[in-house]
Amino acid sequence: MKTSTISSRMICNRGTAIFCSRLLLGTVLLLNAACTILNYHPTTPITKLPVENHDRREFLSYSYISGFPIDSNEQKIPWPSQLLKESLEKHTRFIKVIITPSPPASGVHVNVYQTDGSPPSTWCRVSNWTLTIIPCYTEGIALYNHFDVYVDNTLKQDYRYSISRTGIWWIGVLPFFWINLFTADYKEAFLNNIYQFITEATRDGVL
Repeated sequence: MKTSTISSRMICNRGTAIFCSRLLLGTVLLLNAACTILNYHPTTPITKLPVENHDRREFLSYSYISGFPIDSNEQKIPWPSQLLKESLEKHTRFIKVIITPSPPASGVHVNVYQTDGSPPSTWCRVSNWTLTIIPCYTEGIALYNHFDVYVDNTLKQDYRYSISRTGIWWIGVLPFFWINLFTADYKEAFLNNIYQFITEATRDGVL
C-alpha cells in the first residue's frame, strides 16, 4: 500500500513538472513575441489583379510544400496553400484549380515551395537567449518563395520572389507591441508574391 502511494506521488510530481515546463516554455515564447515589432514586405508590391474569365477548358494543378497529401480536406489545408488556390482560381483563366502532390503527365502545374533567406545574426540569437533583454535590430530577406511552372510534366519556367523583414527584438518595446497592428504581416507579403507570379507568368504565356 505504501509503495502504491509513493508511486502515485511520483506520477503526480512528474505530471506537475511537465505541466510547469510547458507553461514556462509558453510564457517564454509569448514574451519573446510580445517584445517584437516586425514588418514584412515583398520586393515589388502589387495590390490588385483583374478577375479573369475562365475560358480555358483545362484544369490547373498546383502543390504547396513537398509531399502535400492529395486527399486532404480543402477546409484544413494550410492557409498559404488555400490563399494560393483562391488567387489562382480568381486571377487565371483555367476552369478549375486542383491540388496534386506532383506534376501530372499532361496539363499545367505550379509547384510552390520556400527557401530560407539570410540567417539571423549572432547578436539576434543572443537577444533570443536573453529573452530580448539585449536588443536586436534586423533588416534583410527572410525567405524566398519559388513558383515552378510545369507543362506536360516538363519544367517551362521558374520564378523566385523574396520577402524582406524589418524588425526589432527588445524588452523595451513591450509597451509598444500594438504597433504590429499597423505593420504589414507575412500573409500580405506572401499574397503580393502570388500576385507578382501570376502577373509575370501570364505575361510569359505559361499560365
